[in-house]
Amino acid sequence: MTATTVLPSTVGPEGLTVDAVAWDDPAAAGLRAAQEAEMAVRYGGEDEAPAIDPRSIVVTLVARLDGRPVGTAAVRDVSGTADRRGRGTAHPAATGEVKRLYVDGDARGRGVARRLMAELERAARQVGFRRFVLETGTAQPEAIALYEAIGYEPIESFGDHAGFEQQRCYGKRL
Repeated sequence: MTATTVLPSTVGPEGLTVDAVAWDDPAAAGLRAAQEAEMAVRYGGEDEAPAIDPRSIVVTLVARLDGRPVGTAAVRDVSGTADRRGRGTAHPAATGEVKRLYVDGDARGRGVARRLMAELERAARQVGFRRFVLETGTAQPEAIALYEAIGYEPIESFGDHAGFEQQRCYGKRL
């Protein structure tokens, strides 16, 4: 996708814009670094999952509030890839995985994450995805509440943390 402003939405505060950017966009990279630092505190250490291959990223979004980057989210194509459930199974065709949804602390509670997810789903539908999956953890109750509120349902554990007690996985038909 090119770096263009995503369509206006009524979700989120006045002055909120959402732009599609490259995975390595400095604002997106900075927000992901802040997210990783926060998760290290919440979970008591660095994430040992392999780095995300930027070639698998289909869209990366950055939310700006009055021009200041305050949130990011991305989706990667996991269609046909191993789901690491231990049975040789794979994600179905047209499946995207939500990655690195993050909103800066001072912008939370204002609808930014909800707007990012709505725009991510819209962009994913445009390129043909029919299903989203995602992983989160028990130390992120606000993320769990958001996903459930916008229609994500619990699914069997998958991915790098499959089987970990703190992991929660969700899915949604788009």
